[in-house]
Amino acid sequence: MVRTIYYYAVMFVTLVMMIGGGVAMAMNISDLVVPSPYYYSFQDFKMNQESMPDFDKTEEEIRAIYLEQKEEQMEMQRTQAMNQLIKNIAWVLIPLPFFILSRRQLKRE
Repeated sequence: MVRTIYYYAVMFVTLVMMIGGGVAMAMNISDLVVPSPYYYSFQDFKMNQESMPDFDKTEEEIRAIYLEQKEEQMEMQRTQAMNQLIKNIAWVLIPLPFFILSRRQLKRE
């Protein structure tokens, strides 16, 4: 009786872990495919650049810097999403053998 309860408890805990990992994986995939937009508008960036004491850039140079920073931010978000995705895959793969073993033991009994 206690052994059966133990196997059901192990199966429940590992199932909850795998569901949580699956949900987190879905969120990371969405972040990887469609990263959140860059929050800083070009006008805000330009005003910030113009307020600096050593400002001597043309609007084309400012726009180039802005676009470069925007692309760097998007790439950083994609990298973080990929990193989190790999970590969340572990939340699914690590509990899976314990779930399968508990299920087999429960079937034997």
